[in-house]
Amino acid sequence: MKGIGNNPAIDAYQRMAVSSVGGVRPAERVETGTQPAGSRAAEVSISAQARELAASQAEGGIDVQKVEALKARINDGSFQVNPQLVAERLLDRLA
Repeated sequence: MKGIGNNPAIDAYQRMAVSSVGGVRPAERVETGTQPAGSRAAEVSISAQARELAASQAEGGIDVQKVEALKARINDGSFQVNPQLVAERLLDRLA
């Protein structure tokens, strides 16, 4: 297959992506719970700060009543966006 526009990235992608249909072998089954000799399992730890953040979100970090009220105002067309206020708050965050 000829490359498009002499782009090396596209040429490499095309070389990798094109394969014959009959030449594909089924994936080999990997047994879970067994590790080759000398390999280690990955260890994951969650910081205390992350645990506190997750707990605060689960305990009601979101005001459900406020969200529902906003949804209702959006649906009935009474919610109005103040573009001046939005712009000011964006600029405050950027500064």
